[in-house]
Amino acid sequence: MLTSDQGSGGRAALDRTAKLSRWEKIGFGLGDAGFNFYWAIIGSYLVFFYTDVFGISAAAAATMVTLTKVIDAVTDPLMGGIADRTNTRWGKFRPYLIWGALPMMGAGILTMSTPDLSDTGKLIWAYATYSLLMLCYTVLNMPYNSLSAVLTANTHERSSLNSTRFFFAYLSSIIVGAATPELAEYFGDGDRYSAKGWQMTMVIYAVIASCLFLVTFLSTKERVQPPANQESGNPLRDLKDLFVCRPWLVLFILALVFMVSMTLRGSSAAYYFRYFVERPDLLGNYIGLQMAGLMVGALVASTFTRYIDKRKLMMVLMCVVAVLSVAFTFVPKPSHLGVVDTLYADAEQLQAQDLLGTEYREGDAYQWLRHDKIFWIIKKRVPLDETGPTLELDDAKGSVISVILTRADGTAHDSSDLPREIIWMFALNILISIALGFKPPITWAMYADVADYNEWKNGRRATGMTFAATTFSQKLGSAGGSALMLSILAAMGYQAGQMQAGASLDSIVYTQTLIPGLFALLTGLSLIFYNLSDAKVETIQRELKERQAKNQAT
Repeated sequence: MLTSDQGSGGRAALDRTAKLSRWEKIGFGLGDAGFNFYWAIIGSYLVFFYTDVFGISAAAAATMVTLTKVIDAVTDPLMGGIADRTNTRWGKFRPYLIWGALPMMGAGILTMSTPDLSDTGKLIWAYATYSLLMLCYTVLNMPYNSLSAVLTANTHERSSLNSTRFFFAYLSSIIVGAATPELAEYFGDGDRYSAKGWQMTMVIYAVIASCLFLVTFLSTKERVQPPANQESGNPLRDLKDLFVCRPWLVLFILALVFMVSMTLRGSSAAYYFRYFVERPDLLGNYIGLQMAGLMVGALVASTFTRYIDKRKLMMVLMCVVAVLSVAFTFVPKPSHLGVVDTLYADAEQLQAQDLLGTEYREGDAYQWLRHDKIFWIIKKRVPLDETGPTLELDDAKGSVISVILTRADGTAHDSSDLPREIIWMFALNILISIALGFKPPITWAMYADVADYNEWKNGRRATGMTFAATTFSQKLGSAGGSALMLSILAAMGYQAGQMQAGASLDSIVYTQTLIPGLFALLTGLSLIFYNLSDAKVETIQRELKERQAKNQAT
């Protein structure tokens, strides 16, 4: 419920190192679930939406994403300074969750809308709506991030809080990653690349997100307050404190590099499955399982940090990601298709041997099947009349098709059984995602530690600015990743909707596998310079609590 104990009169009653209830952790975590109904569709599908749905060229989209994200990133420190100087009966950061929810809903829907405009008009529309969405996102997300540092100063509770947060964040990302193609197709009357389908999908996500923001507002309480004698001062002083803070500088670089890696993996997946694997029907499952792996990593992160220093754990995990990503690069193109989504097939008929990877033999019998969707990955296979080695597409256009081969000796081969290469792709993706899932809850707890470190060192607390400057680096990294992805496609001759080959196809493979792995390795190496150990943080917390008690006594 709404409380009035967030004001100056209630400070003495709040324990800055309090243990949080399970329900407060869940309520806080549901807020990030709300944000990921926006962020997951942006990270995984926005680039693809702009090039293959809205019809913007890869080069123009690269420039647009870069410029708008760089401009948006500059607003983060401004919002941090504003939030640090906000004082209401509900705290500094919580009120923004209800003040900004409806504007972000509108901006999200407009971003996924595709009015009938000229090429120049489309680009102007994309610039305007995406910039508005990112501004609204900043107004809500920056205070939300800061909230994680003021619910409690207990370092273990922070790790648990952030594990819960990212569990729900990845849970909603699973829903978005896996369900978006299906919802877009459903609302697009069977066309996965229908503009109407993408717009209606965003409407649903935006409504759900707004409800979750309200839950977070109602279920949390700000306990960690700035020193009682701290003056508002100039926000530039807060920035100056950060840029001479070694632990924060390391985290700034880490966030920048890590987001390049994550954005490349997310934005290249749609291209990878459409043009390299040639199984766009698997994209939702791939991204959904990717998010499931991230969720598992986030869920167990707080357990590992009880026994292993956060910095050391992160270094090991990023090296693991690098090794697995290099291995992923060597997974070859599947030897056969297995299943074909006929909506995107160029040929006029399907050949059973292309789906099965086997040659026709005398006495072979075939049964073609259509996959009727019931819900997401649940499908019913309906036999077709055709029992020969070929299927005319006019009989099944717009359907997902597989075939069962029965040999003369009675042995059966079902093309819908995943080829070995695809199984390896999924397995490596899951393992990489589990390792990456540790990173967000660990590093967000580290950002909160840095806010405490600066208060301990400088006698001033600037929680909002600490997190805002960090999200600034994340957005720069995200912009860099999207721009790098689009620039590579443009340089290698990518043509939307046409099968890729040569350098264009190789670039898609590398942006999904090798390049993100190299950036993950750089992320781990950057932590060599991080000098704020868990033991030192606990010492800082004790001293800050003693200062608070002394100030209250006087």
